[in-house]
Amino acid sequence: MRFDDGVTKGNDIYKVNAVRAQLSWDKYKDYYNSFDGIITSDTCPISRPFLQNSWDKPLIIWVCNRFDYAVWNDNSFYDLIRGIPNKPNITIIGNTPIENIYSSVFRETHIGEFVIKPTGKNILSSSMTKTYENNSECFYIPPYHNETILMNLSDKLLSIGIENKCERFPNHISDLLAYKGVICIPYAWSTFAFFERMQLGLITFVPSINFLFTLFNTGNKWFQEPFSWVSESQARGLLKISEWYCDEHSDLLVYFDSWEDLVHKTKELDYVEQTKIILDYAKKHENDQMEKWKQVISKPV
Repeated sequence: MRFDDGVTKGNDIYKVNAVRAQLSWDKYKDYYNSFDGIITSDTCPISRPFLQNSWDKPLIIWVCNRFDYAVWNDNSFYDLIRGIPNKPNITIIGNTPIENIYSSVFRETHIGEFVIKPTGKNILSSSMTKTYENNSECFYIPPYHNETILMNLSDKLLSIGIENKCERFPNHISDLLAYKGVICIPYAWSTFAFFERMQLGLITFVPSINFLFTLFNTGNKWFQEPFSWVSESQARGLLKISEWYCDEHSDLLVYFDSWEDLVHKTKELDYVEQTKIILDYAKKHENDQMEKWKQVISKPV
């Protein structure tokens, strides 16, 4: 169910202040109470109707895109989150380590250290994985800020002989199986698409941290906060915690240090072997995250 308060329209619905949360509770409380428990995900403030109305059944809050998304500096909401340790029926979980770090270091609002990452699995493509039988040489380019505004990545790749297409995939993540791989310039600490592509065995090429900063220094970059709130050396450290650059994923992605290096690696990589490495990891990753969910959902209240 999408968050709804029965009144607000458009993007303002994401700004779940105390009034909107109360409107939602008043409109749907009988429906909410028909369940044995509630799980909220993106975004965290949609947990507010339950937090401010003494919900006493299990409540699991899965934090995505910073816990205070669209309610920045709302101290009453911060206080509700800070009160969670005193409520044994409520569990709050980051979906990537930066969520927990952002909350404690930048907002002085501790949500603990527990993390459950997206599995990347979905029903429509549960049995699909990348093969190279179609012999495609075309790479997929996501059409986001750093691939289109920081630079025209598609044109740059064409100029160095890398066939590509920059588009929003038309129907489903599995549409990307038609491509040889993905080349992108990260903008977020974590994305669901990162894990969805991993479960498909798709190979992703990304700039190394050094080359990423070289690119970022050329123009109008965008990266999720708190990237711009810290020094470059601190930002580099935080990137090592992101899904793109953490040690755990270092064997899954292909990093390039220059455009020449990218050309070399797109030509010389053993794609079949790299896909096997990704899929082997993806299965273990899925099992690990699902085991964490089982622990959380079965926790006695």
